[in-house]
Amino acid sequence: MSLELLEDLEGDGKAKKEGPSFVIFLIVCLVITLVAGGAGFGVSATMLKPVTMTEAPAEEQADKAEEPDPHAPAEDAHGAEAEHPVADENAPSGGLPANLTVTDIAPITTNLLDPSETWIRMELSLAFEGESDQAVAEEIHQDILAYVHTLKLYNLRGGSGFQHLMEDLNERAAIRSDGRVKRVLVRSFILE
Repeated sequence: MSLELLEDLEGDGKAKKEGPSFVIFLIVCLVITLVAGGAGFGVSATMLKPVTMTEAPAEEQADKAEEPDPHAPAEDAHGAEAEHPVADENAPSGGLPANLTVTDIAPITTNLLDPSETWIRMELSLAFEGESDQAVAEEIHQDILAYVHTLKLYNLRGGSGFQHLMEDLNERAAIRSDGRVKRVLVRSFILE
């Protein structure tokens, strides 16, 4: 019996390694953290890079100078100007008129319909064509406030949810102003 007891004591004294050690676990965690940090930095460096406007090289500018202006009136075979519709000179390339007036409206703070404990705060501006109208801006503010109060949180998720919200706000503002408001501009958008 003493021999069996001696073998049991010798077996308990030996440490058996089961699975990786704690040091290897820490090294693996460190490597995963570094890879994730590098991926995040790479995404932010490429996707969130500010857009800068640069001038075209001199060769491209020379090519553009040689091309005829598509908006210039064309001449027919007899030297007379042909009648073609000419683009509005007041409209910049984005399709918006040049005579826009931007008006800030009061911040909108309300809770959402579902979940009701979620609050939204938006600071908006309205881009009026021509002179702004404060009475119309106040009507649009009240209309947007009532609309936002009916939203559900899942409708605002992701980029497409925000895009749909902006399309709805632009449509409501255009209808309420009889087309005088060309765009609703978002200055801040907070969900809490």
